[in-house]
Amino acid sequence: MVDLILTLKNGEDINIGLRRFAKQNEINNGFIIGAVGAIKEFQMVSHGRKGSVEKMTQKSKEFEVNAMSGKLYKRGPDLEIKVNVLISSTGFTPLTGELLEGKAAGELQITIRKIDLKKMIEA
Repeated sequence: MVDLILTLKNGEDINIGLRRFAKQNEINNGFIIGAVGAIKEFQMVSHGRKGSVEKMTQKSKEFEVNAMSGKLYKRGPDLEIKVNVLISSTGFTPLTGELLEGKAAGELQITIRKIDLKKMIEA
């Protein structure tokens, strides 16, 4: 296992950046273990009031990332990405859910733990 840091600049797409970074670093299996920075122009799915599931889109405000987790894994030739976030903005209740799309607001650093399944199986 090794921890790697992806640094995205202002306006860079998070999913595109994760895919590019995974390819460059030959990540077939990995976990997102944290992030520092903020996101903007995002869409996420979260639990709403009374247990409903809601799709939320935010185009105008920046939200600070309080926590980010997720996984990257190969399924056949494709890389699957699941990103969960806990975010907040000044004066607002924190929001949590699965990030479907979004962009970095300023500099966003995402820490990814690369997992080598072959080494784990052989151990």
